[in-house]
Amino acid sequence: MLEGAIVLYGNATSEDIEFMQEDKNSFSFPSEASSTSSSTLSDAQSAAPDLDLLFNQICEEYYRCVHEAGKVLPPEWPMPDLVRAIMGDGALQHGFLTDAYYDVLLCGTRSWGCEELLNFLDLINYVY
Repeated sequence: MLEGAIVLYGNATSEDIEFMQEDKNSFSFPSEASSTSSSTLSDAQSAAPDLDLLFNQICEEYYRCVHEAGKVLPPEWPMPDLVRAIMGDGALQHGFLTDAYYDVLLCGTRSWGCEELLNFLDLINYVY
């Protein structure tokens, strides 16, 4: 993959691409450096602040999507914990977070992460 390339999921339109080109100047992406370990919790605790910012923005977007879908988060599952549960141990890697961020911005509730999150919420809430 080319350095700095953006991966588009779904059916991106020319307006989506224009939005991404305009938006890239107003959002500063985190550096490539991040700390990794076998534990997602320790990853979250040792992550660089810029990765935390990107992760928090993803959580906010997923929260918006959950609200749009008419779902409710169980009180024992805060959004960051749900996001870590669906993303797994790779959740705090720069490239992965960047792809997830653009995917949810472009596709909303149809993004892969949001669909996984909504399915997980249905599983938690025993919705068939």
